[in-house]
Amino acid sequence: MATVTEIMTDINLRYRNTFTNAQKLVWLNEELRDLFDVMEIDSPPYAFTTVGEENIYPFPEDFDYTKIKVVNMQINSSSPDPTYRELPFKRNDDNVFASGGPWYTIVSNTMYIEYPGGVPDGMTVYIYCDADPTIVIESTMDLPCELPLEYQEILKFGVLKRIAGARKDIVMYNNYSADYQEKIADELWERKLKEPEFVQPTSTMKFRNHSRGYVINGY
Repeated sequence: MATVTEIMTDINLRYRNTFTNAQKLVWLNEELRDLFDVMEIDSPPYAFTTVGEENIYPFPEDFDYTKIKVVNMQINSSSPDPTYRELPFKRNDDNVFASGGPWYTIVSNTMYIEYPGGVPDGMTVYIYCDADPTIVIESTMDLPCELPLEYQEILKFGVLKRIAGARKDIVMYNNYSADYQEKIADELWERKLKEPEFVQPTSTMKFRNHSRGYVINGY
């Protein structure tokens, strides 16, 4: 795993510049935030264990529930491979009296779980969230970069285009921007190819795109 110092050294070798590390770290941190978002990088899952008949579970003080992506709940205690089920999210203002389940909602910095027949005891719940990168400063440049290795080339192009832009070097800015966009497109396409394909359409309904006013086929 490359350190930020190694990444910055490569950036400086590719494009000579006189900007300070402090300034280039501002750009690097901005690019890290963008890539963590675009590449949908997850944080380690937060987990807790249910208590029988208890529906409400407080989040830790620094937990950002707005970044929740997926919630998986254990539904049996089969050993060694228990079964998990993804819990759908319901807006508590729209589904105050919703029955059935299982599902979850967020109420005042807590998770409310609705489960048929009552929440079972001793089941593990895993919450997967979007991750935020740790801000890199000069004293932490020798630590490994938190961005996965396969995306670090994109990070370099992102910083390079910002350097070129600051120098008003339009040619190199356009070159680095093109490389940056191409690398992102390639990574997203590779991810798409790894997704499972349906053998037949799951729906033949048509859905209206309200933001643009036209109708597209759903599948």
